[in-house]
Amino acid sequence: MVGILFCLPVFTSGIGGFIATITNGKVTEPDMFTLHLAGVDFAKNMMIALQCYVGTKMDSEAQKLLAWTMVAMCAMVAPNLFIYPFAPLSECVPPLLYLTIVPTTYIAAIMGSGKGKSS
Repeated sequence: MVGILFCLPVFTSGIGGFIATITNGKVTEPDMFTLHLAGVDFAKNMMIALQCYVGTKMDSEAQKLLAWTMVAMCAMVAPNLFIYPFAPLSECVPPLLYLTIVPTTYIAAIMGSGKGKSS
């Protein structure tokens, strides 16, 4: 579900609109390199959405492993906000929310699973 939410701006306003959204309107005419990176990010978001769907068809142990890979991705991405800052931290609310809410949700699901039904 989260992956689809991050793809919606591309479906509604194209890659350029997605870039304008994630940069709070600071980049309205991206160069080809930026468009390329955003296209790769879009493909990554679609992959995450597909993995979440496929995860619904897996047994509980496989779901846990898949969830841990999502937590790991967030843990690997988070330092980039500090190592390669693109804006003042106060303007990084969407990625900070994503990088805290998403892994927290996955960890809660992992810890709450095993109560008799697949997560």
